[in-house]
Amino acid sequence: MSQNLYTEKSKVQKEYYNETAAKYDHWHIDPPSAKIVDAWNFDNLKLFLGAKKIKKSLELGCGTGRLANSLFQISEEVYGVDLSEEVLKIAKEKYPKLKLECSEVVNLPYPDNYFDMVIINGSLHHFFAVDDTFKEANRVLKTGGTFVLLGEPNSEFLKPYNPFFYTWAINRVFSKIFSHIGLNKASKEVIEPDAESYKPWILKKQLKKADFDVKIFYTYDYFVRSNNKFLLKFYKIYLKLENKILAKIFPYLGLAIQAFSIKK
Repeated sequence: MSQNLYTEKSKVQKEYYNETAAKYDHWHIDPPSAKIVDAWNFDNLKLFLGAKKIKKSLELGCGTGRLANSLFQISEEVYGVDLSEEVLKIAKEKYPKLKLECSEVVNLPYPDNYFDMVIINGSLHHFFAVDDTFKEANRVLKTGGTFVLLGEPNSEFLKPYNPFFYTWAINRVFSKIFSHIGLNKASKEVIEPDAESYKPWILKKQLKKADFDVKIFYTYDYFVRSNNKFLLKFYKIYLKLENKILAKIFPYLGLAIQAFSIKK
């Protein structure tokens, strides 16, 4: 991507999140299904780290700081960057222990080999600079440091050959039915600026090109953000089953991409 196009797209993203900062938590964090996925992702992160000690960690695109603040469970110091000043104001007010900076992810205000872990949680597709982002993440990571991607959109998901597409479609049908008969108050869909999506195998190659050793790479299905208690009752079970079985059979076909890597 050219520098001019990157600058233009970054400006659109920044303006959007500055304008909608007050609604950020309601749209992205408060929905019950989002809470289930967040908890599941965090459990997977802790499982991957095992007994590894994390002194300094950094979240790129930290938003209002929900995940970054959770990292205090496994990290002594937690840093975060975001391009939106208004979103960061909320994060600073909610979580004063976080060390936050307004910065572009392709030009981080940190020295080389500074962090033990860098994490991106569902934000990479808003950056429009995959290779440069990976390169910069690698720069600020110590050798042997952990680089984590969570919940990045898979461009292969809405394809007729993809079995996960039909799971998603069935879930949407049930959500609409429940909503129509008053059993479900579904969250309104969030209209965001254009963002990227990725072919999983290409994203994996880009990680390797950036000198990361990819240890775990898989995709998972993300239910519609529904408040229906009946559907959500099975969501956690579904995620565990999918991760153990379906993700191994169809590693590149789920809606969201996960990757756990180590800097060489």
